[in-house]
Amino acid sequence: MKKILLYIFLLICYKGFNQNNSSKNLSSVSSIELGTIYQNKALWFQDLPHYNRDSSKYYFDKAIILLQTISPTPNENLASIYLQRSNSINCNYALAGLDSLSVIGWKYFKKIKESKKNKLLKYNFLINWASIKLELGEHKQSVSLFSKALTLAEEFKSIDLQAKNAMYKGIYYERYHLDEERKLSFENLSKSLSYYEKQGNDKSAFELFLIYRSLTNFYTERNIDSVYHYLDKMQPVLKYIKNPIIHSWYYVRFGRELITSPVPGQSIIRENQYDNGKRNILKALLILENYKINTSSITPYGYGLIADLNLRKKEYDLAINNYKKSKAGYLFLKNRYASENMSMYLGEAYKQKGDLNNSLLYFQQYFDQSLIFQKEKNEGSLRENELQINLLTQEKKLSQKQNQQIIFIIALFIIAVLLAWSYWNYKLKQKSNKQLAILNNDLENKNSLLDKKNQENEVLLKEIHHRVKNNLEMVSSLLTLQSEQIDDQNTKEAITEGKNRVNSIGIVHQKLYQGTNLGAVEMKDYLLSLSESILDSFGADERIDLKINMEKLELDIDTAIPLGLIINELLTNTIKYAFPNSEKGVIIINLEKQNNNTLHLEVSDNGVGKLGIIQGTGFGEQLISLLTHQLNGTMKEKIKNGTTTLFDFKL
Repeated sequence: MKKILLYIFLLICYKGFNQNNSSKNLSSVSSIELGTIYQNKALWFQDLPHYNRDSSKYYFDKAIILLQTISPTPNENLASIYLQRSNSINCNYALAGLDSLSVIGWKYFKKIKESKKNKLLKYNFLINWASIKLELGEHKQSVSLFSKALTLAEEFKSIDLQAKNAMYKGIYYERYHLDEERKLSFENLSKSLSYYEKQGNDKSAFELFLIYRSLTNFYTERNIDSVYHYLDKMQPVLKYIKNPIIHSWYYVRFGRELITSPVPGQSIIRENQYDNGKRNILKALLILENYKINTSSITPYGYGLIADLNLRKKEYDLAINNYKKSKAGYLFLKNRYASENMSMYLGEAYKQKGDLNNSLLYFQQYFDQSLIFQKEKNEGSLRENELQINLLTQEKKLSQKQNQQIIFIIALFIIAVLLAWSYWNYKLKQKSNKQLAILNNDLENKNSLLDKKNQENEVLLKEIHHRVKNNLEMVSSLLTLQSEQIDDQNTKEAITEGKNRVNSIGIVHQKLYQGTNLGAVEMKDYLLSLSESILDSFGADERIDLKINMEKLELDIDTAIPLGLIINELLTNTIKYAFPNSEKGVIIINLEKQNNNTLHLEVSDNGVGKLGIIQGTGFGEQLISLLTHQLNGTMKEKIKNGTTTLFDFKL
């Protein structure tokens, strides 16, 4: 027995010795081939059903360590590995980690000699890195990387590479969220979709998923039928895709749509549709949990959707718990903006539960953080754009002065040369014309850049109006919460009136960011929205027939806000006092711009008319008087078959 055990021991030692020797021989002869084996093993662990991030990382690290020992360094192989490790869709890493891997990979790329094969690898690397930078909010670096990729793509001749480039352009422009880019996005996505659908789901599954995903985002809040259409087309593609993160994205996106929008053919969301949506969201979260994927934003997003469903069913404790999970998840991923939004949802959940202290706490937290966040974003962006525009303006002036000096010098030189040699005169003219052409082309490029910056500033102004409107809505919500804790009816009415005044200002900012003219408000649309809000706040939309007789008229914000406050006060007084005992009545608003640059406003009702005494606190009438004076206007009242108030404002 002892001899047998000794024999087995010696046999194991012998095999181990041989394996070590063979490994050494292999590393010296075929290290690159062995590195490729490790690399393929790492990719194998990125696919279902054997997905395992730790194992994938282990084999990637083995391949890198092995290849780094080779002399000369195989830069192309190492660059390829870092591209696969930093892939923003397939890999389970935080964005900052993917960015760090890209930085390392780029060092190897810069050492590779240029060839057709290397250019395609470099193109893929730049596209992936630009996507990571865009998600991180580093737009300037992202655009720079993407522009370099497009420069490489100019040499693409094959239909396959042209379709690939059109696809990535469409995806990038859709995610950039500017109106001009959205048009380009749709054109490129449609072009690439036609090519890849002809290739079939089995050959182009990954590309079709990317295109369908971008098209669902493109049609969100535009055409819900199109969103469901592309989600349906995405489903048969998934069976050819082995990455669990992509499957999880599909289920959470489909679930989100089911709980927010009725399916085609239905006008409302039925209970079984809500249940189906919840099942899809939970399935997405389960996939991430089973494969230990903890750096995907899908997880906190999914918990937020589940919390929405809990809140709908008045399961307040579950909703609060899931909103907190979502907030913690976004904080873990360092997504401040999404985490800030969760505070707002928590405030609403506590409000519906009746826990006003916690509700006020989270609403205040959201309000404070959003102001800080928006202030940082707006100040940084506006200052950066302002500095860049000033710099371009200075460069333009400097170029113009240089042109003048060059022209003057050339003119003097031509005069001198004309006296001597006509041949040299001809040569100098040729040289000056080329210089002028270069300078003119440079000026045209700078003017184009100035136009681009102006468009970006318009987007920023819209965002500012949007944020102001949201903040005013927060103030309105806080007033509502405060009024619910007050028993005195007069105080409640005063708070309601204050809230309506805030809303009248908020609607102006809403119309500004929704409209095409950032400098003016279309008054007819604004007055319709304002009057509906006021009637709704007093519960008078059924008994009061409101008529607005006017043509479309645009006014600047300095005129629109005071005018809106005046109409708000008149409508409030009319609803409260002109129709006692909840009587029905008619209110008519006329607004027109007369030929002599005068704005004429007339608000009339068929109520009981003024009784000759001041009702309420009288603050509303004081406010109307102050605002009329502010607008250089005059006011008259007629009391006959109701009350008619007339204003004339000098524009």
